[in-house]
Parts: sequence; C-alpha cells; structure tokens
Amino acid sequence: MTTILNNNAARFAVTVQANGASVPIGADSTVTAQLFATDGVTQLSQAVACDSGATGADWPAGVVAVAFDAQTTGALPVGAAMLVLSSSDPALVKRFPIQVQAPTTIERSALFVKDFIVDELRADRLMLASSNFFSGDTLSDDYLWQKVLAAESEIAHTLRVPLAPTQFFPYPPTEQEIAALPAGMPYAVDPPYDYGPEFFQGDSWGYLATRQKPVQSIQLMQFAYPDPAAMIFVVPQDWIRLDQKYGVVRLVPATYAVSVPLSSFIMQAISAGRTIPFMLEVKYIAGISDARREYPELVDIIKKLAVLKAIEDAFPAQSGSISADGLSQSMSVDMSKYRETIDVTLNGEPGTNGGLMTAIHGIRVGVLG
Repeated sequence: MTTILNNNAARFAVTVQANGASVPIGADSTVTAQLFATDGVTQLSQAVACDSGATGADWPAGVVAVAFDAQTTGALPVGAAMLVLSSSDPALVKRFPIQVQAPTTIERSALFVKDFIVDELRADRLMLASSNFFSGDTLSDDYLWQKVLAAESEIAHTLRVPLAPTQFFPYPPTEQEIAALPAGMPYAVDPPYDYGPEFFQGDSWGYLATRQKPVQSIQLMQFAYPDPAAMIFVVPQDWIRLDQKYGVVRLVPATYAVSVPLSSFIMQAISAGRTIPFMLEVKYIAGISDARREYPELVDIIKKLAVLKAIEDAFPAQSGSISADGLSQSMSVDMSKYRETIDVTLNGEPGTNGGLMTAIHGIRVGVLG
C-alpha cells in the first residue's frame, strides 16, 4: 500500500494489472490519476495527467508514475483513500489503496513501531529463513508489517488479553470521550454487568470479575437503572478493592456517609434479590502495561509467528531434494513443528499447566461433576 504524507510532494509508481497480468498502455494514450475517499464517490483531489516519460514510468509494462504536489496532499484527510487511474486506450479504470498520514504520525501497533520491527525482521529472522524459503528482498515493508499485525492480533486473541493498556467504556464512547484519550491509546466497549442477588450477600462483598485483565485502573463504577442518565449511584473510589492481575473487584464501604443519596429503587435492588441486567457500569483501563519487561517471550513469539506467516504464504514443499555432481541433499519442511514451538510458549509443555496463558490468567482448573 502506498503512503502519502500531508503537505509533502508525493511521487510513486503503480502497475496496472488485469487477471494477474500487466496491461500495456499505448504511448499515445491519455492517463489521469485522481484521489477519492474509499466510498469511491467523494473526490479528494482534481485529476492530474500522468506522463509516459516520467521517472519510473514504463507504459508498455503497465507501470504508471503518479505525482501530486504538496498543496494537493495538504488538503487530504488522514486515513485510507483510493487512487483511481483512468486511461483512454485501452479504456480502463484501475483503483489502488492509498494511506494518508501526517508527517509526524508514527505507524505502530500495540507493541511495535513499523519502521523498527520491519528493519529488525529483515536483519535477523528473515535473513535466517531466506536461504530455505525466499529472498528477504522480495518482501515489501507493507507486506511484513501486515504479517506483524496479524501475528500480534492472533496472539492477543489466543491469550485473551489486550497487549497494551486499553480504555474500556460501558457504552460506545462519544467523540469527546475519544478525543480525551491519551494519544494512541486503543479503546473498546465492555458492556455493563448484571447485578445479581449474591452481589452483597455472604462473603462476596460486592464481588465482580472484569472481562478484561490485567486491570490497570478503575475510573468509574456506578449502578444505573433503567436509564444510564437517571437513577445512578456512583460507587465511591475508596470502596473499591482491586486485584489488578486477575481483574477482581470487591466493594468495601469505607465511609460513614454517602454524599449521593441512595434512591428507593437502589435500596430495593440491593435487598430484593433479583437479577437486574446491565445495571453495573464500569469504566476502566486494562491490558499488559509493559510487555517487553513483563513478558519478553510474548514479544519473541509474535516475531516468530510473523515470519512463519510469511513462510506459509510461500507454500513451501513438505519435502524435496537437490542433486548435482558429487552432491545429494534432501530436505523436509513440517510447518506444524514451528507452530508447536509457539504453542509451547503459550501453554507450556504438553501435560503441564504453564506458559504465558498461566502466567497471565493463573492456573486453569476443571471440575467434573
């Protein structure tokens, strides 16, 4: 994917293809380039003519050089866009994905900065793999970055944990709430929790296990029913007792008086013993605070998985042989063995209860009735 920086002249080349083959463009053809929003309707720029003699152009091979001046890029909104290339002969329209960034924008994921991780993979892990599977020079930066993102997402889903501190809202946040977040902080929705009769009974002490962990901080807990804007009781912060690692909350009244009066409904809800859906709203930050310090093996297996995904795309033969004068060599590739290495890091050796899963979530047990 081509990236354009705001307020900077953009010059790049794209190849027109159809059915996987390059489409030659006649020397007498007229070719124009124009930027649109991803809806394909909203125009982001005026059409500009493309020159067959421009640096990087090779019209017989379908390669077109495109140029936009700084004034044009300065008016582009940050985000995804679409380049539409039109030619009169042959009559065709070809679309390409474009990413618009501010010059100061750092393209990063939860754990990695794109420029850093791509260069690192090329310098070490891809160099080791290239002799058997592919040449590292054939893999673009964008391709490797997509593999890193896919590997990071897969590991996060497998471990069921945010890899970086993430803001969780009980309802979809407003634009103002999103704008108030620290720069780059991810956010998501964790729906309100049901209030059950056991919440304040016995030894539970207002027991609540959050869906996301580890919990870095709880910014707000409140009882709200039936309308989040009415009949609200905000839990005082000094009532909250938090086990950050496992996301367990206990409410222990620590004040003699509550400044916000309890409505008759709240009193009935606490004493009547009925389960009330979506009553307890929690706004909190959860996720691993520093993966490189706390779980360095987590960072390592994401890198391994990113390279493995690239190798899998190459569809290596499971076995093969090389024969030459005085030389005979055979090789076999079993991708499942590479996956097993990653799985051992995640879940420990077979028959054990270890690995990252246990380190993050604790020992897993099963009860058979």
